[in-house]
Amino acid sequence: MRLTEAQALHDKRGIPIAPGDVLKVFHFIGARRKRHYMYKQCLGFKGIGPNRDVPYMKFGHLNMVTDDDARDAYYLENPDGRILPDYEIVQSIQCDHEDRPRLALTSGSKPE
Repeated sequence: MRLTEAQALHDKRGIPIAPGDVLKVFHFIGARRKRHYMYKQCLGFKGIGPNRDVPYMKFGHLNMVTDDDARDAYYLENPDGRILPDYEIVQSIQCDHEDRPRLALTSGSKPE
């Protein structure tokens, strides 16, 4: 299943998320206003539904579990081209995430 740039999910900087990317995901704010993060990996796409026509992006918990039926992954509905404000790509397989074409961020969304 291959998606276009407009259909892909994007991190908070507007970079499209691709299979193999490692992402830093905001988790919660703890004591003394400390921000805590989790790290996830994009494992690719999976079609869900009676005809497998609704694509979802699969994320794993960096624990090396590859079983499709395991509960060690979660899915985000795709494709709608939205920006995920709590996700930031920190590493990619081919080290090309900084060179990918970005979405133009609107005035209401600002990168950190």
